[in-house]
Amino acid sequence: MNDRERIFEKAEELGRVISQVPEFAYLQAAHRDIGEDREATEMLNKLRALQETLLESVGRGEEPSPEQEQEFGELQERIQTSTRYQALISSQANFDKLMERVHQAIGEGIRKGEESRIILPS
Repeated sequence: MNDRERIFEKAEELGRVISQVPEFAYLQAAHRDIGEDREATEMLNKLRALQETLLESVGRGEEPSPEQEQEFGELQERIQTSTRYQALISSQANFDKLMERVHQAIGEGIRKGEESRIILPS
């Protein structure tokens, strides 16, 4: 097995292990919960559509109307106060922290590998 194959094998193994940690399970559950909440899904879809409209306006050099800005702000506030949305944001933040630690550990392994004079078997 060559080095690239070993890298991908280890990455796949890491992915399997990550899929078993609580942070991943909580994130999956939060996505499922918000997806099953019709009102939250409708609000998120409306917010995304309004955001796209506002970005297109700004891209054309136009100022969004006060009504659009107010609607966007009110919709954003309603979503952010949703318990399910807060659970999603919290679980996403916890998963992101885990993935940052994984990234740091990989970086540390690379650093140690660069410093090592030992040649690993291929």
